[in-house]
Amino acid sequence: MHIDNMGLKIHTLAEIPENVSKNYYLYILDYHNWNEPIGNTLRENFDKIAEFAAKNDSVVIQGMAGSLIYTELMSWKSVNGIDPLELLPALMITTLHPKYFLSSEAKAEIPKDKFIFLEIRKICQHPQDVVTLLEKIFHDIREKKAIQDFRVKKELKGGIGKILNDTIILEPNIGGIGISLNNVFKFLKSK
Repeated sequence: MHIDNMGLKIHTLAEIPENVSKNYYLYILDYHNWNEPIGNTLRENFDKIAEFAAKNDSVVIQGMAGSLIYTELMSWKSVNGIDPLELLPALMITTLHPKYFLSSEAKAEIPKDKFIFLEIRKICQHPQDVVTLLEKIFHDIREKKAIQDFRVKKELKGGIGKILNDTIILEPNIGGIGISLNNVFKFLKSK
């Protein structure tokens, strides 16, 4: 674990104290061991992304090389019932504390937390667009403004088909009204 003026930078989920709680967590999900331009850009700019998250009462988490998460909720075969090849790389926003992924009980009990996904590959035309996208999202969250550039692409209900938890997938919004942050936080907080 490393603490500096950016906030808390962890090297393993086990280093996040269970008593530390944030309003929401941002998980950068990608094929970590793949040499893929967008995933590479995310990894190269992780410190910058983490700094902004630390200043905005959130935590951004990215796995380390060789680290695998395998629960019924999330694994290399499925992300909440969604084929990873269709979804990743993605930014996942949720209230689910990282301790869930470490717990031996994680395989037995699925939490009720909800998820919001932004499909980064479908949003960004060029790898360098990733950092700009994330900065804009963080800025909108900090300013409590609507996320102007996105709209709901798909809303998936937990318990229907392979979907385990309620999920919203956002897509680029060409003009028009964005998604209200109040609605995003209401969605994440409702049980």
